[in-house]
Amino acid sequence: MKFEERHSFDQPAETVMRMYADKAFFDRKYKEIGAIECELLDHQKTDARFSVKYRLVMKSDAPLPEVAKKIMGDTVKMVQQDAWDLGKRTGRIDIDIKGAPLKISADMKLIDEGGKGVNVQSWNVSCSIPLVGGKIEAAIAEDIKAKSRRDLAVSRKIILDY
Repeated sequence: MKFEERHSFDQPAETVMRMYADKAFFDRKYKEIGAIECELLDHQKTDARFSVKYRLVMKSDAPLPEVAKKIMGDTVKMVQQDAWDLGKRTGRIDIDIKGAPLKISADMKLIDEGGKGVNVQSWNVSCSIPLVGGKIEAAIAEDIKAKSRRDLAVSRKIILDY
């Protein structure tokens, strides 16, 4: 299942990129969005690239079918990596959900629209479970959208420090 999310900020893309390329932003964001557990696994930054990788435990907001609830449970254990090409302002999110037959990723492009930064996220969610995979994909997409709204609200607050 493919869908798009847009995170719009009042600040220019340059400021948004500075925030996205700061490990402290992710530490603060995950705490403020209510991650049950948050552990930094990897962090790399050069003049050209930035990436962070976290192990996270989050409450599931997805309206999952019963078969998926048995697989997923009430919390989601995942590893999420965010990586950016700082010059091109393009990035990627890869999410690995522990024990789930899911592939979740998003390609990102940070653009300026009228002097305001917009992170355009092109999501792809796929589930390999026969018969119910499409329903699980739709439920996971709704979970991502709910978390995305919280993520954006917190990010809009944090960016004021940049």
